[in-house]
Amino acid sequence: MIQRESKPGRDYEIMDTVLKRGDAVELARQLSCSPQLIRSWCRAPETDDDFSTGKFGPLARLRTLIAMVKDDDGLPDRAFPIGQYIARQLGGIFVPLPVQCSGEDSELMNRVSNVLRETGQAIEEVRAAWCENSPGKIDQREGLVCRSEIDEAIGSLVLLRSWLDEKEGK
Repeated sequence: MIQRESKPGRDYEIMDTVLKRGDAVELARQLSCSPQLIRSWCRAPETDDDFSTGKFGPLARLRTLIAMVKDDDGLPDRAFPIGQYIARQLGGIFVPLPVQCSGEDSELMNRVSNVLRETGQAIEEVRAAWCENSPGKIDQREGLVCRSEIDEAIGSLVLLRSWLDEKEGK
């Protein structure tokens, strides 16, 4: 069963932000459904407790799918292709956050620093391969290692940014 969200940025609020006036008719035509259904995705979903006219939309359904995978596996990893797919559609990338350090703030800083150092080394290896060892060529192993290090660096930087946001808020 689809659960209602209680945090800011709820799925129906996001849909209301994304869909402009008049989009419901065109989107309904493309999806072969009614404009009323599209508009209902922009309102709080119906429950037994209230008389809202909203319906659970595509974002709520994705959230439920991801929650099901997390419940089944204990981790969201199997659902990562959903994030990768959506990120590609938006011209971005999806990088899972690393497991957060539980402990001292200096532990987090040290971890981020180490990850960035390793990423720099991986990039240097690719640069050497591309420019010196075999000019204009990168083998699959070199590319895989570099991509993995870059993803780890992005995740660590996002984790550091979240840490900063949290500390500034205090």
